[in-house]
Amino acid sequence: MVNRREGRISMVEILPLFLGALGLVMVFSAASGMSVYKRVIPVSFIKQLAIFVLAVTLFFISSRVKPEVWKKLSGNLIVLAIILLIFTYVFGARINYARRWLYIGHVSFQPSIFAQLALIAFLAKKRDFRISVAAIAITTGLILFQPDISTALVTAFLGAIMMFLNGTDTRKVAVLSLVLILGGVVYIASQGYAVQRIATYMNSESISQTVKAISTGGWKGLGLGSGMRKFFYIPLADSDFIFSIVGEELGFSGSLIILGLFLLYLISASRYSIRARDRYLVVLGLGLISMIFINALIHIFVALGSIPVTGVPLPFISSGGTALVVNYIAGGVIVSIAKNGGDIRRGNRRTYIPGSLRS
Repeated sequence: MVNRREGRISMVEILPLFLGALGLVMVFSAASGMSVYKRVIPVSFIKQLAIFVLAVTLFFISSRVKPEVWKKLSGNLIVLAIILLIFTYVFGARINYARRWLYIGHVSFQPSIFAQLALIAFLAKKRDFRISVAAIAITTGLILFQPDISTALVTAFLGAIMMFLNGTDTRKVAVLSLVLILGGVVYIASQGYAVQRIATYMNSESISQTVKAISTGGWKGLGLGSGMRKFFYIPLADSDFIFSIVGEELGFSGSLIILGLFLLYLISASRYSIRARDRYLVVLGLGLISMIFINALIHIFVALGSIPVTGVPLPFISSGGTALVVNYIAGGVIVSIAKNGGDIRRGNRRTYIPGSLRS
C-alpha cells in the first residue's frame, strides 16, 4: 500500500507488519520448549501463524475501508459488544472460575477485547455526557462480572481518555476517573481471588523468573532460541510474558528496539490522526493508538515486575487470537485515516487539537 499523499509507504503501514513478523519469531522461540528435543514445530506456533495470516488480511481490508464508515457503525458496534459480553457472562466457557471466552465450534474469541475497540469507535463521536458514562459503565461492568479486572480497568481508562479527547470538561473526566478507580478498588477488595493475586504477586516466583530472564540477557542477550527460562520457569512464555523472553534472548538492546518501535508507532499514528480533516477521525485515531500503546506498556511493566500479572498480551507480538486480530483491525483503521483523512480542510490550515485543554 502506498500513501497517496506522500507517494511512499508510511510508518503506520510498515510497523504493525514488522512487529507481527518479529512476534512470529519470538512466539516460535518462546513456545518451542520440549519441541526442540522432539524436533517438531510447536503446535501453538502453527496456530499463531494461521491467526497472523487472518489478522493481516483484516489489516489490509480495514485499511481500505473509508474511516467514516466507523462513524456510521459506531452505535451498532457498541450494541454488538454489549450483547457479546452478556452472552459471555451467561454462556461463556468457565475457565479458572471466570467466563471470558465464547466458543463457536472449536473457535474461541474474547469479546472484552472487541469491546475496547467498539467503545473507542463509539466515544470518538461526541456524545452526551450521560450516554458516554453509561456506555463506559455498562461495558466495564460486564467485563468485571466475568470477572476480568485488568481488562475492565484498561477499558474504563480508555473510556476516560476518549471523553477527554472529545472535549469533555476536564473536571468531569477527573471525577469520572476517580469514581472508576474507587469502584475498582472496592470491587477488587471484595473479590478474594483478586486480593490473593496481589498477595501472590508480592511473593511470586514467576515474576522473579521473568525479571531474572531479562537481567540474564544483559545488553546483547543470550541469542535467539538460547533462552532457558522458557523451559518450565516462566508460565505462558509465548503470550503473557513474551517480553521477558525478548529480554533474555535479544538482550536490553533488543528490548529497547521493540520499545522504540512502539514509540515510533505512537508518534506516527498520532501525527496522522491529528492532521485528519474530521474531528471524529482525529479522536478515533488517537484512541486506537492509545489502546495499542497502553496495552504494550502494561505488558512490559508486568514483565519487569512493576505491576501484578494482568494477562495483557504484547500487541502484535504475543501469541493469541482475539487481541492480535483486534489490534490489526485497529492498525488498519489508522492506515485508512492516514490515507483518507490527512488532508486538512482547504482554507483552514488549523489542526483540531483534541482534549478539553485545547482552549
